Amino acid sequence: MPAKNKIGSFTEGSLYKSILFFSLPLMASQILQVLFNISDVIIVGKGIADSTVPVGAVGSTSTLLTLFTGFLIGLGAGINVKVAQYLGANKDDDVKKTVNTALILSVCMGLIIFAASFFFARGMLELLKTKDELLDKAVIYLKIYSCGMPAMAIFNYGNGVLSAAGDTKRPLIYLTISGLLNIALNLFFVLRCGLDVEGVALASVITQYLSAIAVTVRLLNVKGAHKLEFKSFSVDKKKTGEILGLGIPAGLQNAVFSVANMFNQV
Repeated sequence: MPAKNKIGSFTEGSLYKSILFFSLPLMASQILQVLFNISDVIIVGKGIADSTVPVGAVGSTSTLLTLFTGFLIGLGAGINVKVAQYLGANKDDDVKKTVNTALILSVCMGLIIFAASFFFARGMLELLKTKDELLDKAVIYLKIYSCGMPAMAIFNYGNGVLSAAGDTKRPLIYLTISGLLNIALNLFFVLRCGLDVEGVALASVITQYLSAIAVTVRLLNVKGAHKLEFKSFSVDKKKTGEILGLGIPAGLQNAVFSVANMFNQV
């Protein structure tokens, strides 16, 4: 008897239960990514005697980071839809092309956001009218944190592919472990090393790359058409358009509240 496809579980048993158990880990993964910046604010506030400037500096970047994170989550959602469509239709060749193309697009998008955040950090924060006494620290934090954007893009790519195949739990586990490690590293860099915004930003970058590595390793070892195989790696022009056609609107939709907040600040 052939192995049952995980996607087929939505056609058997309680539909509500299947949707609930599928969706909850997915939603939790998205929430945890946003909480990285919030945990930085909390720990830098608790771990430094004179924490007013560091806390204000980290907090002043929240709107931008929520914007970028939301966009990458939306891009992952677009990848998820296309992979799920082809998996459901048993179009293995299209699945492989989509998985390969989506990885390149995700890395490129992560690098674009990194470059924008790193090289235009001061300009963006000044546009948001960040207070002068917070600006220098906020720029440092944003520049360091932005180094993790490619990793965040890769994680959301992997999350999209795995969840399309019915696996929403592993990405959540990876992200939960990374979140706990992020807190531990925050405490280490702040309390033991005497760093403030640099320490919490560095902790976030390290853990973002660890979660990206974990999800990539999983994709390299799964069984099925959605397995990532570098030996047959290629980028498909048609699949690029399909992914961007779904991913960019989804990313902009995710980021819309941050954009609104930006206009309120300006």
